Amino acid sequence: MNRTTLRQVTGPISFVLIVLVCWFVAGMVADRMVQQELDAALHTQRQMSTSIVDNMAEVIASDLAMSRAIPATMAEMDVVQHALVQSQNYAANGEAAEPALRAALLKDAQMTKVSNFLHDAQGFSGLDQIWLVNANGICVASSNSINNPLAAESSFVGADMRTRGYLTNALLGAFSEAYGVGRASGEPGIFIAAPVYAEGLLVGAVVAKVGIARLRHWVAHVGTFVADDNGVIIMAHNSELEGHALPSSRVTQMSPAERRLIYHREMFPDMRIRVDAQVRQQAPWVPAAVAGQLFGMSEQRGPALYQARIGLNSGLSAHLVDPLAAWPELLRNHKRDHLLVFLTLAGTVALAWVITVSYVRERRHHRATRDLAEQLQSANTLLSAEARHDALTGALSRRYFLDLLRHEIERARASNEPLCMAIADLDHFKQINDRFGHAAGDRALEHFVDTCRAELRGADAIGRLGGEEFGLLLPATDLAGGREVVERLRLRLKAVPSPKLPPSVGLSVSIGITELSADDLPERIMSRADMALYAAKTGGRDRTEALPPDDTAPPARTVANVW
Repeated sequence: MNRTTLRQVTGPISFVLIVLVCWFVAGMVADRMVQQELDAALHTQRQMSTSIVDNMAEVIASDLAMSRAIPATMAEMDVVQHALVQSQNYAANGEAAEPALRAALLKDAQMTKVSNFLHDAQGFSGLDQIWLVNANGICVASSNSINNPLAAESSFVGADMRTRGYLTNALLGAFSEAYGVGRASGEPGIFIAAPVYAEGLLVGAVVAKVGIARLRHWVAHVGTFVADDNGVIIMAHNSELEGHALPSSRVTQMSPAERRLIYHREMFPDMRIRVDAQVRQQAPWVPAAVAGQLFGMSEQRGPALYQARIGLNSGLSAHLVDPLAAWPELLRNHKRDHLLVFLTLAGTVALAWVITVSYVRERRHHRATRDLAEQLQSANTLLSAEARHDALTGALSRRYFLDLLRHEIERARASNEPLCMAIADLDHFKQINDRFGHAAGDRALEHFVDTCRAELRGADAIGRLGGEEFGLLLPATDLAGGREVVERLRLRLKAVPSPKLPPSVGLSVSIGITELSADDLPERIMSRADMALYAAKTGGRDRTEALPPDDTAPPARTVANVW
């Protein structure tokens, strides 16, 4: 074989080898480049998703803490304790005896008064239903058993409730709460049970239900959902996921009878949140450690970040499945980088062109990173503002108001100054919504907050506790002075109507106020203010009631004497 022939043979072979080597090296360089982009995208998006799920967990914990306070407070009231002591003679004798028990309880004047009390308490507490269960497991009073014979017949009055899971621990003396589906209404909710003691003896429990419909703001962000302690998704931003079960959850080990008892259903489709095995198939350049952090669902395309917060002191857990927004672009970038590096290695002419494209791409990458950072900062600012202020009225949010209350209590004690707290509730607010529409109700809430700002000092604070209920903090103010302030506020609300409301809308407010004592906790002073508010509402509304720090003060006895 002569030299010419050898050159003709080895030339194409060398060219093919060079092309293969350049392609292989270009692949390694492209892998490294896109891995850096993936790390940056994961870091930025993980910060945002962590902030979202942490805020979601805080809202859940705060809402449930407020809901727990109502039955816990009622369990301490004399009227509840006395009613349960008096009802110990009601006991279960089988399902056939329930109609007779219901009829006897509905005719019992004392239990009717207690049901009226529960109905009024439900009206301003934000709960869907409240009922009392004696130590024998019999429901003796219910908030929906008055004024309507049909409602009375469908209420829990007279029912043997010992088989309710949420009640078992309460009748053993422990506070409990659990998710469940109402047997009569079929509506899901959180059931809270607080044991009631009288003179050291367990006499029954106060049970309250918060409907899931009231808590939909928990899953306002796309991809969020909430699961109970059995691993069942009880609410989700995508409602199609509700009723699914998390992988290896406790509900999969329960018997069909247990599932029907709690959820009124037996089948729970698998949520199938799992490490996305397709990541390495689509992109072999993704490190195994990084691929193990990316999850997939059958309902979505592409990998996602998965965040979960458990141990919210309620059995509930907060979850977020956040699709990796940069994934399609990363796949495109890898293919492009591979080709660009290959062309760079192929020749000096292509090198100049590749450098230009790489420079433009780097500029775009930095701009995208800067934009993501700005979006993260904007999102954090928005989340902080939403956490501090109510979107409708501009008043402090409930969570921030509670934080401020704790701070003001510490400051008042450190400076040895008085501190007053009041709870205000707009009278007949539901009637305003029913007659004039929810827009008028919103204007009424805004007008009340504007009136508070005009009447209160700059150091005072107003927060929206929920619905038409507001909390007021009056630092460096004793009870007598605080009562004068809120009385002026009440009179001003009536005297100065809102120009945004129809003339026939007459606004009035009931206010309960109390003063900080030496050993008060935030929950205690809020409970006293709530009792004072109840005294104002039961005393005819459109009035102010003050409750001194002493629990045995006349206003507290006045509430009990209503019965």
